[in-house]
Parts: sequence; structure tokens; C-alpha cells
Amino acid sequence: MQQNSSVAISNYNGMVVSFQHRFSGLSQGLFQLNYTYGHALDEVSNGGDFLFSLGADSLSPQDPKNLRGAYGPAEYDYRHSFNSNYVWELPLKWALGGHGPDSVLKGWQVSGTVFFRTGEAETVFDFAKSQQLQQQNYFGLLYAVPVGPLGAEPPCGEAAAVPLAPHPCLPQQVLADQATPNIRAFFVQTGCETGFNTGTLGPSPGAFPAGPSCIGGKAVSFVQRRNQFRSPSYITSDFAIMKNTKIRENVGLGIGCQFFNVFNHPNFSPWDNFISDSTFGQIMFLEQSPTGVLGSGSATRMIQLKAELRF
Repeated sequence: MQQNSSVAISNYNGMVVSFQHRFSGLSQGLFQLNYTYGHALDEVSNGGDFLFSLGADSLSPQDPKNLRGAYGPAEYDYRHSFNSNYVWELPLKWALGGHGPDSVLKGWQVSGTVFFRTGEAETVFDFAKSQQLQQQNYFGLLYAVPVGPLGAEPPCGEAAAVPLAPHPCLPQQVLADQATPNIRAFFVQTGCETGFNTGTLGPSPGAFPAGPSCIGGKAVSFVQRRNQFRSPSYITSDFAIMKNTKIRENVGLGIGCQFFNVFNHPNFSPWDNFISDSTFGQIMFLEQSPTGVLGSGSATRMIQLKAELRF
């Protein structure tokens, strides 16, 4: 049996700022910058109907009797977003003091775009414990229980990417032997939850991923807020240079080169947010660029030679 209810709430606070400047004189050009601040909050995103991102999302509140306990940033809460674009006719002949043929020095144009946004919101789940609870008709995702108050979010980026991942986004739950609990872990070991936001600290290690023996361990009760953590931010830039030549009246030829992700900057996907995984806290994939030779779908720099006839 599945029950849908309309008792949830959502809020959005946002601000959009745009700046545009056209310049003329020695050359023609346009520069535009857009900034969006957006803060979306809810108990479950997309009505709980489907996942939004590559990261593991919850399609229902952790505690079905405490809907407000899941209130927090939405799955698509990208807090800050910048994008800009520019076009500039290069004044090469002016730079050379008016010397040189027009057919060679005139008609050069550069253009480009820049995209930036902050990271996606993420919650840390205990997937193994959630699977065990399915035998008791609990089909949600259980939030991992912190061992203490959660402080500032640690840095997350290239050092968390596989295959090396020397510095995961969050400390791993176990040591390299995949059995000994990591005393620097932020959360109780998988399987040690005793309820929503409560658990015990296991006094001795056990088999992974079943987790350590939690019997007799110190009880802890700390809350992990939904979507408290963030995946890495995203930034990319495209660039193009073109030479436009007038062939005859109303006919022009453009030849140039386009660079997608011109700096070949890697952008990282959300990290593994299941504490029961051996890859917990590690980044497994690269984000795809929104632009490219064939549209979106590439994470690396792409270069394209371009010729266009305008008439």
C-alpha cells in the first residue's frame, strides 16, 4: 500500500541580479553577468516521485511520524549561481597604429561563457541498516547518526576522487582493513543505530559491512540535519575566436576555433553518501559539461574547428 499526502511544505527565497554593458568606439562588444541566490527548503523534493541528482536522495522523510524532522535544503538547493558571456571585436588595426591590410586585421572576434554554481546538497545515509529494516516494513533511508555535534563542512574536491582518494569528503567509517572502525569517523558504525537520530558507539570491531558489536557501547543522540553536506562546486568556461571576412555584398565567411571547457577543469560529481559502502566519502565520477561539440555529455576539453558561410 502506498499513501500520498499533501501535508508537506516548501519555501524558496531567491534573488536575481543581472548586469549588461555594451561598448563601442575602437571596437564593438557586449558583456553580460547574471547572479542568482536561491535557497529552496522542503521535507521531500519532487514530491518523492523520483531522484533528482546522481547522489543518493531520500524519497520520503526519515521518520514517517515526524515530517518536519526532514525539513531542510531541497535536493536542488544550488545556493549560488553565476553565469556570464561576452563578445568582443578585436581592434587589431588600431593596436598596430593603423598599419596593415583590412582583409587580414579586421573581422576578428572573441567570445565566451563562464558557468559557476555551488555544490548539491547531500545527506549521509546508512543503507545497510535501512535494508535490514525492510523486514519490519520500513522502506525509507535512515540518516546516519553523528558521534558528536557536526561542525563546519570539511573541504571536498580532487583529493576525494578515485582511484587514490587520499582525502575523502568525509572520514571513512573503517580503516584500510575494511573492518577496524575509524576513531575519526563522524558517524556511528553501520548497524549501530537504535532509532531515529540515536545510536551506540561500538566498543569492538566486527565483520564489515555488518559493523562492530554495538552491545554495551555508549549511547549517543545527535541529529544530522537533512542535506547538511555539500558536493563540490562546479565551474567551466568556453571560448571561441573567429575571423569574419566579407566576400561580397550580403555574403560573409567565418573561420575559427571553439574551445569547450577551455581550461580542461575537472568537475566532480556528488560523493558516495552511504556509510556502509567501502567507498564512502569518495567521488566516483566527473560531472558533464552543459556545452560541447555534440551538446552536453563531455567532462573534458573539446576543440572544434568551425567554418560558416552567411548569406
